[in-house]
Amino acid sequence: MTIYKTLPVEVRVTLEQQSRIVGPLKSNSKKGEDGFLMSYVQPRTCADTEELAVQFKKHFPLRHAKPVKENKKTRTRKKALTSIEKRRLGLHKLPKTGIKYKACAPLHQLWVEYMENFLELEQSAGGANKDILYQRIAKADYHGCLLMVTRSKCPSYIGAKGIVVLETKNTFQIICEDDQLKIIPKRDSVFTFTISKWTFTLFGNHMNIRPSERAARKFKSKPTIDF
Repeated sequence: MTIYKTLPVEVRVTLEQQSRIVGPLKSNSKKGEDGFLMSYVQPRTCADTEELAVQFKKHFPLRHAKPVKENKKTRTRKKALTSIEKRRLGLHKLPKTGIKYKACAPLHQLWVEYMENFLELEQSAGGANKDILYQRIAKADYHGCLLMVTRSKCPSYIGAKGIVVLETKNTFQIICEDDQLKIIPKRDSVFTFTISKWTFTLFGNHMNIRPSERAARKFKSKPTIDF
């Protein structure tokens, strides 16, 4: 018993007729598709096949890629000099020669104007609070002040007078009228300075503080011990 049988003649004739009609259509459509692809794709691609091969070998990640950050030059902060380095470089010392008294005279005039405005002497003389005046005298900046040593444990310092060119924690460095630089210790010394018609006295034992720290410090009244 056979499963397959030969097709009837009528069926074979109709199939042959259909294959003759569909066959040329398929070939014509294939040629049309090939022509369309060649006319569309070829002008839009480069003629260099090697470049195409390189482009096709590139990897295109489908995930969201993080942008590569450019290496920016980090700014390095300049380190400030320490107190030990400043001492080694001699920044706290002034040259003993070369500083002229006349060159420092304009600095003294500026200091007088500064103190007159800072102390408000007219109001203080008219009965203002004396405690405020004393606090301001203790906090004032004395660079440019014309100081005179009135009392000291060292007799050679008594009578020295000059313009303050540098103040440290423990000393006043003054330039005298003979252009000599003298370093006067604050400890066990009493200084006086004059602004217009007022004369003030400074006790060096109460001034042994750095100028920068003294400006922000609150002073308390202390008894003055004679030396």
